Amino acid sequence: MSAVKRVQTTATVAGLIAFVLLLLVPFLPVKQTESSVSWPQNGSVASVNAPLISLAPQQLDVTVPLKAIDELRDGQSLLLGTLPEGSPKASDRGFFVSYHDGGLVVSSLNEVLLQLTPAQVKKLPDDAQLKATLTHDSTTVEVPGTEYSEDEDYRPQLTGIYTELEDEQQLIDAGLSANVDINSRFTSQPTLVKTLAMVLGLISALISLAALRKMDRPAPRLRRQGLKPLDGLVAAVLGFWHVFGANTSDDGYLLTMARVAANTDYMANYYRWYGVPEAPFGSPFYDLLALLSQVSTASMWMRLPALLAGLGTWWLLSREILPKLGPAIAQRRVAHWTAALVFLAFWLPYNNGTRPEPIIAFGLMATWALFERAMETDRLVPAAWGTVVAALTLACGPTGLAAVGVFLISLPWVLGTIGRRKATLANVAPFMGAGMAVMAPVFKDQTLATVLEATAVRSEVGPAMSWFEEWSRYSVLFEQTVDGSLARRFPMFVLLMCIGLTLWWLARGGERTKTAQRMMLIIGFSTFFLMFTPTKWTHHFGIYAGLGAAIAAYGSVVLSRIALQSKRNRSFATAAVLFLLALTLAGWNGWWYVSSYAVPWWDRTPQLKAVEFNTIVLAIALVVFVVGVVQSMRPPKPVDASRWAGVMSAPIAVAAALIVALSCLTFVKSFISQAPDYSVGMGNVRTFAGEHCAQGADVLLEEDTNDAFLSPIDGVPLGRSLDSGDNYGFHPDGVPAFIASENADTSDSSNQQVQDDDTADVDPGSDEAQSTSRVNTQGNRPRSMRGVNGSTVRLPFGLDYTRVPVLGTFEDEPTQSAELETSWFDLPSASEERPLLVASVAGRIEHHDINGIEQEGSEVELQYGRKTDGGVQKLGAVEMLDQGPTPQWRNLRYPIADLPEDANVVRLVAKDSSLAEKDWVAVTPLRNPKLVELNTMFDSETPGLLDWTVAFQYPCQRPFYHHAGVDEIPEYRIMPDAPGKAKLSGFMDFLGGGSLAPVEAVNTSYEVPGYLKGDWQRDWGSVAKYTRRTNSAGDVPALAQVDIAETTRWGLYTPGPMKVRDPEE
Repeated sequence: MSAVKRVQTTATVAGLIAFVLLLLVPFLPVKQTESSVSWPQNGSVASVNAPLISLAPQQLDVTVPLKAIDELRDGQSLLLGTLPEGSPKASDRGFFVSYHDGGLVVSSLNEVLLQLTPAQVKKLPDDAQLKATLTHDSTTVEVPGTEYSEDEDYRPQLTGIYTELEDEQQLIDAGLSANVDINSRFTSQPTLVKTLAMVLGLISALISLAALRKMDRPAPRLRRQGLKPLDGLVAAVLGFWHVFGANTSDDGYLLTMARVAANTDYMANYYRWYGVPEAPFGSPFYDLLALLSQVSTASMWMRLPALLAGLGTWWLLSREILPKLGPAIAQRRVAHWTAALVFLAFWLPYNNGTRPEPIIAFGLMATWALFERAMETDRLVPAAWGTVVAALTLACGPTGLAAVGVFLISLPWVLGTIGRRKATLANVAPFMGAGMAVMAPVFKDQTLATVLEATAVRSEVGPAMSWFEEWSRYSVLFEQTVDGSLARRFPMFVLLMCIGLTLWWLARGGERTKTAQRMMLIIGFSTFFLMFTPTKWTHHFGIYAGLGAAIAAYGSVVLSRIALQSKRNRSFATAAVLFLLALTLAGWNGWWYVSSYAVPWWDRTPQLKAVEFNTIVLAIALVVFVVGVVQSMRPPKPVDASRWAGVMSAPIAVAAALIVALSCLTFVKSFISQAPDYSVGMGNVRTFAGEHCAQGADVLLEEDTNDAFLSPIDGVPLGRSLDSGDNYGFHPDGVPAFIASENADTSDSSNQQVQDDDTADVDPGSDEAQSTSRVNTQGNRPRSMRGVNGSTVRLPFGLDYTRVPVLGTFEDEPTQSAELETSWFDLPSASEERPLLVASVAGRIEHHDINGIEQEGSEVELQYGRKTDGGVQKLGAVEMLDQGPTPQWRNLRYPIADLPEDANVVRLVAKDSSLAEKDWVAVTPLRNPKLVELNTMFDSETPGLLDWTVAFQYPCQRPFYHHAGVDEIPEYRIMPDAPGKAKLSGFMDFLGGGSLAPVEAVNTSYEVPGYLKGDWQRDWGSVAKYTRRTNSAGDVPALAQVDIAETTRWGLYTPGPMKVRDPEE
């Protein structure tokens, strides 16, 4: 056999082996961890916690002996349940066996499955048992003589097994039990067979590619190009942005997924979709993030792949693509400068984070460059590697279909080239093996069945939009949101304009190259495939960074040629770009989350003294357009060939330079304005000094809110400190109950009784006690548990109602104004640990927000004075800092250091002169809390729920983990600012299969007052401290012991569909 024949045989055999082995990977077996919980545990019927990441179990079997009824605690009804009774919407989400007024009720998901009357219960034999089995395809509940059976899925949310039974051994002997089969199908590892298939398949693919290289014609020597000043500019801007620039929207989401996957089972959709894996998308990029997170979770480190992808994309664009677009592009400085600036205009707002778009943008360019190299040199090896890159790019995310578009466009050339050569199979087989290489990262620890189930769950839960709704992605660009910010608008507007210019040029027969024609086909395929992504966010436009820059370079040359033909054309070209610039400036200069700190115009269009820049630019565009019309009416004149004329003939580059400069200067201003306080740039700069906790290092929390109140002078007790001065219209229950925390502890079972003090008892029949209607006080504490000044209001921030008074002006039908002067309090000296005066308040309060804009509301001011022999001399008053939101409970604050040195007493003075229902105010006494760092209260070993919107800013806090389908129970939650919490928390809720559902089912919470060091008025977010829910005796359920077994499962095995609630409920 000749050497050539051996190489051909090697390519054929190795390629086919790789194809077969890698094709089998989804079907080959895995070692699956099967988990379950059996109850009672440790010989006790005490409640246990086992919150499931999938919310519902795969199967639930329950046995309750009817004699258990006699062992219920006094006044209780719960025989057995899968959720704590006090958890949110428990009856709608859980399964319960309860005993009410002599009757027995079995319910699940708000449906009564079986109900026995008292008479029926009495007729049952003493040893009667209730048995229930709930699976994906049937539900059965039976007792002797009665059975309920239905082919419906009533599997409930399960966070443990809960009961109000006394702990009696006889109940266990009588058969009391619950068995939970946990949905742990995604917790798996490859078997030896699967591992060998992946390893041998990949090795065979490499061997086939090596053989193809030998069969191919010799590779020409690459002409090396040195670095150019434009490369330095691009690298400098990318480097600056990496340190000082804004992050992207999902950085916290992906960082948490990576951190958890690196320490637990698999790459789960941590915040939503019932914890199903990301497969088939995400690998290998998400796996790289998981590896990086094990080294450090610092922002700059985790975003390093994006930076490298940016540099790589520019290198491919400038070295491989632009030179192939024709001499008019390769030899024109305006084309290279336009490409660089439009590339940066894309990269800065879209690709500076952990999302896959920067990797896909690089993969798209790499695929294109490899196929172009293959066509240029008439070699198949670059095309084979391009196939590998295209497949890996697709695996990174659905938008990676754009790279597959490059493959499809190049496929005719590949097939034609193979057809011209001998040994067709030897040339085809390496492509087959190379294309299947992506199976290894996609299915490395999952099977075909689990990936299909994960895909079905994500599709059912959503958000998932149809292809014909693609227009909504583009319409978002015109909204006044961060998704439609000016920085995101501009590159897309330029891209659309240059697509039109290029198509016009090609249609009229202008000079072109094959690469330029393929470029337009690629953007066509990319735009087409983008229609089929299930979500329509603008961040997907980040994949166009390299491709869009190439099109902009081509379009800029077309526009330049048009502009240089006459002054008229130059005017019209300039007017067109100015119009696009006006549309761009009609958007906010908005950036995601904490990136917006001290950013100018972050919530409005750029303007100066209420004059919007977009109006000015639009007026200029109209003037230039009119000039062009006038010029068209005059005889043609020689074209000005000055340098200024050259600049004016390249308006796209000029406009792109302005937008890039505006973005960079925005964050220079943010950094300088905030320094030395926290900003994204400051957090990254500190990383160079070894401090990588980002915003978490600057968050200060009150160590003990109840131990921080100021002492009233003249011996007035704290409980009477609010109304010991002038007061009318303020009363103890003058706060509507609807502003209380949704996840507050409302059991009141373990609360202390009101302590004796020198305040008078409040008559329940008095006006004070009856000042609000039952509607507006529903949810307050019972009247038997009135607070220190007679209030039933549930206080926020963990305030102790037996010590802390509250007064408010809320009434159903207000008839008078209200005024309040509290007692004077001794003013402590300012200290580093206690820098602030704080008052917890609610309602609409007049103040100036962080932008200095006055907000209307009731008056609340901090008055200061000094003690004299005759009492107190008032020295002045200040407006306390109010971060919002209204009318919720919040903490007004004021730095003690900003008060005059001779002041030694302070008080609150409030006035509510509005009779409008929305205008009311409530106050508590002043306090001077000791502040401790977030890292001190919740260190890196304490599990927490870090909301996806802000998790990237708390790399030193640990997200709670999960194992074998069971969640760890977090001890706290970190949330975004008030608008972000209100708008985005729903993404993690029950109907989305989100992480909030199990967490809030097993915990109650209260907000710990917190502040951002130095930036005292900033609404940086909030921290909630979790406390386990208890039974009626005050006992906290223990963590359940989870039984684990390892089973081998083939790729098509499924235990049945997961339980997914209708997200539209």
